[in-house]
Amino acid sequence: MYDISIIIPSHNRSKLLKKTLQLLNEQIYPRHRFEAIVVDDGSTDDTEKTANEAQNSVDYKLKYIKQAPRGPASARNKGIKESASDFVLFTGDDIFPAKNLIEQHITSLRQHPEAAVLGFVGWSKEQEVTDFMHYLAPNGFQFRYGTIKNPDDCGFRHFYTSNISLAKKWLKEELFDEGFPYGALEDAELSYRLKKRGLRIIFNNKAIGYHFHPMTVESFCHRMRLTGVSSAIMLKKHPELKPILLPINRTAAGIIFSIPIKIPFMEKINKRFYWYCRVVNSYLEGIKEGLAKKIPTTT
Repeated sequence: MYDISIIIPSHNRSKLLKKTLQLLNEQIYPRHRFEAIVVDDGSTDDTEKTANEAQNSVDYKLKYIKQAPRGPASARNKGIKESASDFVLFTGDDIFPAKNLIEQHITSLRQHPEAAVLGFVGWSKEQEVTDFMHYLAPNGFQFRYGTIKNPDDCGFRHFYTSNISLAKKWLKEELFDEGFPYGALEDAELSYRLKKRGLRIIFNNKAIGYHFHPMTVESFCHRMRLTGVSSAIMLKKHPELKPILLPINRTAAGIIFSIPIKIPFMEKINKRFYWYCRVVNSYLEGIKEGLAKKIPTTT
């Protein structure tokens, strides 16, 4: 039995995973008191080799599990079932943990055992952080830490699986819904169900992970289209969330936000407004696509 299990879904990011596993070995928290579980979601690179080599070089218990590609929801569920502790910490293969990450989560979990502990995610300085990336996080579309009004009760929308921990007992009845095909809103949907059961999310800004994931306008708009598809899935499961997920008329908004995109030089005139329109428009396109699909309901 360990104090906490770190669950890391991974797909074709062996170099980043190697770095993440190395940094876990540099934690100030005693390494014999935690385990890490890498769930390889159908990688075709050398992720398996990377994990096997790490097993022989790290001082903590490292488990490696490979499955056919089923998405991050399925990978996390597998990690939960394989974990050997009362607490779990979800993070990503592209999240580089600060040396006190585990210690901070454990401290908060012991102080608030009935709550989930949200850590902070900032950009890794090992990559070029562009103006657009600064626009996205930590207070933009990707992470919305700036919207946390009460650090002792963040709200279900801040269940960021890049850096969040909770008691595993919460997950005995509620797991990630594997009907979500992408890594988008499957965490918020689980959080919404857990909130109904009484889960509260607290924010510990000292539990820091550094995100290594270069983003361009095009790559993020693709992600937001997939988020729109996931929003449609969530709307079909929880129609009462429409004021949050789709607070404006979709048809009218599609017209409004598509016009500035077509104006020549708009990005040079006001790049943040241009980015906002691009991102929102992509999200609306995803919702339209998702609403037209038959949505699976498996969990």
